[in-house]
Amino acid sequence: MLSIGEFARASGLTPKALRLYDELDLLTPAAVDQHNGYRYYTDDQVEQARLVARLRSAAVPLPRIAAIIRAATPQDAADEVLSYWRHVEADRAAAREVITSLVALLKGQDNSMASPDALNITLGELIAGLYEDHPDADDLTRIAEARRRARALTDLGEQLVDHYVSEAKLGGASWSEIGDALGVSGKSAERSRTSDVFARYTNLNRHCIVLAQEAARTHKHDLIGTEHLLLGLLSEPRGLAYDVLTAQGTSEQQVREAVEAALPAPGEKALPGHIAFGPDSKEAIKETLRAASELGHDWVGTEHTLLGLIRVEDSGAARILRGLGFTPDTLHATIKSEIAARLAE
Repeated sequence: MLSIGEFARASGLTPKALRLYDELDLLTPAAVDQHNGYRYYTDDQVEQARLVARLRSAAVPLPRIAAIIRAATPQDAADEVLSYWRHVEADRAAAREVITSLVALLKGQDNSMASPDALNITLGELIAGLYEDHPDADDLTRIAEARRRARALTDLGEQLVDHYVSEAKLGGASWSEIGDALGVSGKSAERSRTSDVFARYTNLNRHCIVLAQEAARTHKHDLIGTEHLLLGLLSEPRGLAYDVLTAQGTSEQQVREAVEAALPAPGEKALPGHIAFGPDSKEAIKETLRAASELGHDWVGTEHTLLGLIRVEDSGAARILRGLGFTPDTLHATIKSEIAARLAE
């Protein structure tokens, strides 16, 4: 077994990056010492770590890296890499069109900011592209490839719709209004578009949600409040949020005592099964997703939840965090700097 320092030297990744990739479930240690939290890896994991390092050097997003390293076959992994690069080239082409339009506008050669048709691609171009990419393939191979590309287009379209649904919800639109825009009922829109609210959450952040629910149950509360979410973050020492909370000379116990003192009185009995989020917690989750997007992150980690909590100004968690000396701006700057440093090393 290799210690995290030995594994870092063998793989070319820093210990900080390895801790982050563990939280994101990209490189999970083979063993973790339950007493001191030290991580240990095997020799077999070195090549995977080197692959992650090379992909990150090419600015491949972390969720895409996860798909690449978990691919069933080397061909599937190569397809994932090529698929990512096609998206990069498409984004660059779109950016080039915008820049060209802006330059023309600034020179007084164009009086509009009209965008090209969103479906500015023809069936003939799709067919030609497939032939160009697979000139020697037989008909059945082309059918399989056409099906794969069709699924990719469908997935991309759904992601586009989901993006603007999230924007509309954050802007205050009701599900009824969103349903009208989608051509379905409000209930159908809500069912189809809210099931994946935690899709981009890291495993550690999902675990914190579970811990928050258990904190609410332990205190016999009938809703998960922002204080419970804060306790969830504090109960997961592998998360970046925990490091930030205890980095200013404040011990875990001091933070926990501040939260416990702010909690409502216990209820009469613990609720069985699922416990719903309270209004402030729902708002904090929205702010969590927004914080991740604003930072340009394609994952939602414990650090984003911490930002989401302090942004709901009148919530119990925000008051606790302010009492501990945190502000939304300083917390945002600290997390942005820490993530950038970990990803750069």
